[in-house]
Amino acid sequence: MKKGSAYWLSHTPTEKFNLIELAHTQSAISNFVKILTKKEIPVEFYEYNDGESMTNGKKIAISSTINTHNLDSIVGLALHEGAHCIYTDFFVLKKIANRLLEDNLMGGRRWIEMLLNFIEDKRIDSIIYKSSPGYQDYYRAMYERYFHNKTVDKGLKGKEYREENWESYMFRIINILNKNTELEALQCLEDIYKIIDLKNIDRLTCTKDSLELAIKIYKFINTFFTLQKPKDRIHQNQQNRKNSNNKGPSKEEIKKAFNKQENFLSGHIPKTSLTKQEQKQVIAIGKSNIKIKEIKAIDTSCPVHIIEGITPAMIESNLYGIFNSTDFKFRTQVENGINLGKKLLRKLQIRNEQITLASKRLKTGKIDPRRIYAASFEDDLFYKIDRSNYKPISLHVSIDGSGSMEGTKWWKVLTNTIALGYVSLKMDNIDLTISIRTSGNDPSLSSQTSHIPLLILAFDSKKHTLRDLKRLAYYKPSGLTPEGMCLNALNEYIPNSSYYLDSYLINMSDGYPTFEKSGGFSYRGDDAILDTAEAVSKIKKKGVKILSYFIQSTTTPHKSKELIDNFQVMYGKGASFIDPKNMHEVTKTLNNLFLEKNLVS
Repeated sequence: MKKGSAYWLSHTPTEKFNLIELAHTQSAISNFVKILTKKEIPVEFYEYNDGESMTNGKKIAISSTINTHNLDSIVGLALHEGAHCIYTDFFVLKKIANRLLEDNLMGGRRWIEMLLNFIEDKRIDSIIYKSSPGYQDYYRAMYERYFHNKTVDKGLKGKEYREENWESYMFRIINILNKNTELEALQCLEDIYKIIDLKNIDRLTCTKDSLELAIKIYKFINTFFTLQKPKDRIHQNQQNRKNSNNKGPSKEEIKKAFNKQENFLSGHIPKTSLTKQEQKQVIAIGKSNIKIKEIKAIDTSCPVHIIEGITPAMIESNLYGIFNSTDFKFRTQVENGINLGKKLLRKLQIRNEQITLASKRLKTGKIDPRRIYAASFEDDLFYKIDRSNYKPISLHVSIDGSGSMEGTKWWKVLTNTIALGYVSLKMDNIDLTISIRTSGNDPSLSSQTSHIPLLILAFDSKKHTLRDLKRLAYYKPSGLTPEGMCLNALNEYIPNSSYYLDSYLINMSDGYPTFEKSGGFSYRGDDAILDTAEAVSKIKKKGVKILSYFIQSTTTPHKSKELIDNFQVMYGKGASFIDPKNMHEVTKTLNNLFLEKNLVS
């Protein structure tokens, strides 16, 4: 039976999670904390310069070293800290020194705070176990990792920590629920067990109650030490040791484990951190919708990363190494594109207009009052009015965003694409999506030298605004051309053509499929061309009409037979070759397409 994260974890890596996996895990943990606390408490990866690994009541820090072996314990720790955020009074903790000064107890501050942390944990754990029993597996994993220890188990039955002193009492009190606990190990341990009364811990209703109980226990032990004569203490220590026949671990070994437990109780838990850049990238992933889809290509499987939308966080982090930090470089193209879009829009206003056609002298329909005079001798007294609209168009523009597109080709493509995007925002019956096909750095914690295929769903007129459209200017042509793999991933985002919808794919590319991956995978040549052709064929089977444009460059042999043949193998005989300086051909073609008399009643 699956427990904990095994229910919802979609992958099973054993090494450190990569940045995308970390972001998804962070999101899942945040949701758990939100459900538990009913509050929006930030869950962030630990930053070393934060200084503290413990919660401050306002946010929760989690470790960045996550794998399937420790995930449940990290979830449990986040829930544990989240519970403290809503049930622990941090004002009481901040003012504990004042409270101890009032009663002249500062000399016992370490022990009182340890007692308080132990009691407060048990008080809150009891609340969570009753209100959210489904989280108990995560709590068990947390205690197993951060608190329970085999050395402690053996040490409780051994001869060490049986002296009548503070360390011995604290070691045995915080482990009083351990199955190896021996209440007779210390003279007052059984009395203290009764005072704590863990079975009725619910009687404590707040942090102040926990503090008062901690002080009560401290005073009880301190009074016992005060009244005990040195000779009697020595004798009692000897007697305590006789109660154990088990030598157990050394005191140094136990002390090390004990210190770890003390750190857990105080919230000082070691947590690995991310760099500032990695933090930005995880935040970017969290604010973006990134999917990973396994695509079959040339008898192998390769993951394609799909980015749904270009967010400011994605640009700032430059997660995949594909964005400029500023749009200055392409700002002119954006402005030109918007101006071109305005011109195109004026020509297309007819698509928003309803067309009315009256048919007269019919034998059925509505009576034409102007034909009443003929009622006695004719039967064509009726008329009918048809109101028709242009059939809606779903247009997907997919652009080759590889490094070879850099320069004039990209400027012109960007201008025309922005123009189409602007038109789609102003027209009711034209839905436009824009995607970019490329490759980028593999977002891994260990290395970003390996490349992966990328499909960027950059714009969707149904949900995005002009501001989102302008963010295309931040993209910089880079990477390779995993054509077929990206088109296979794109297929599900292109709707089928139907009686009520015309679906089109506009493809703009400047070369052949090319992609290399570590491990010897090579995506190029005839195999890659045929793989791309197969991907295109799958899209065509949905009734999607594909208009494909090969964007030539000065270094490309003008309409060479090889280029024409291979491009047409991939995209069909309707594929066109255009000069990037003459991109108005694309706009002209689409203008004619938009104004086709494909009417529906």
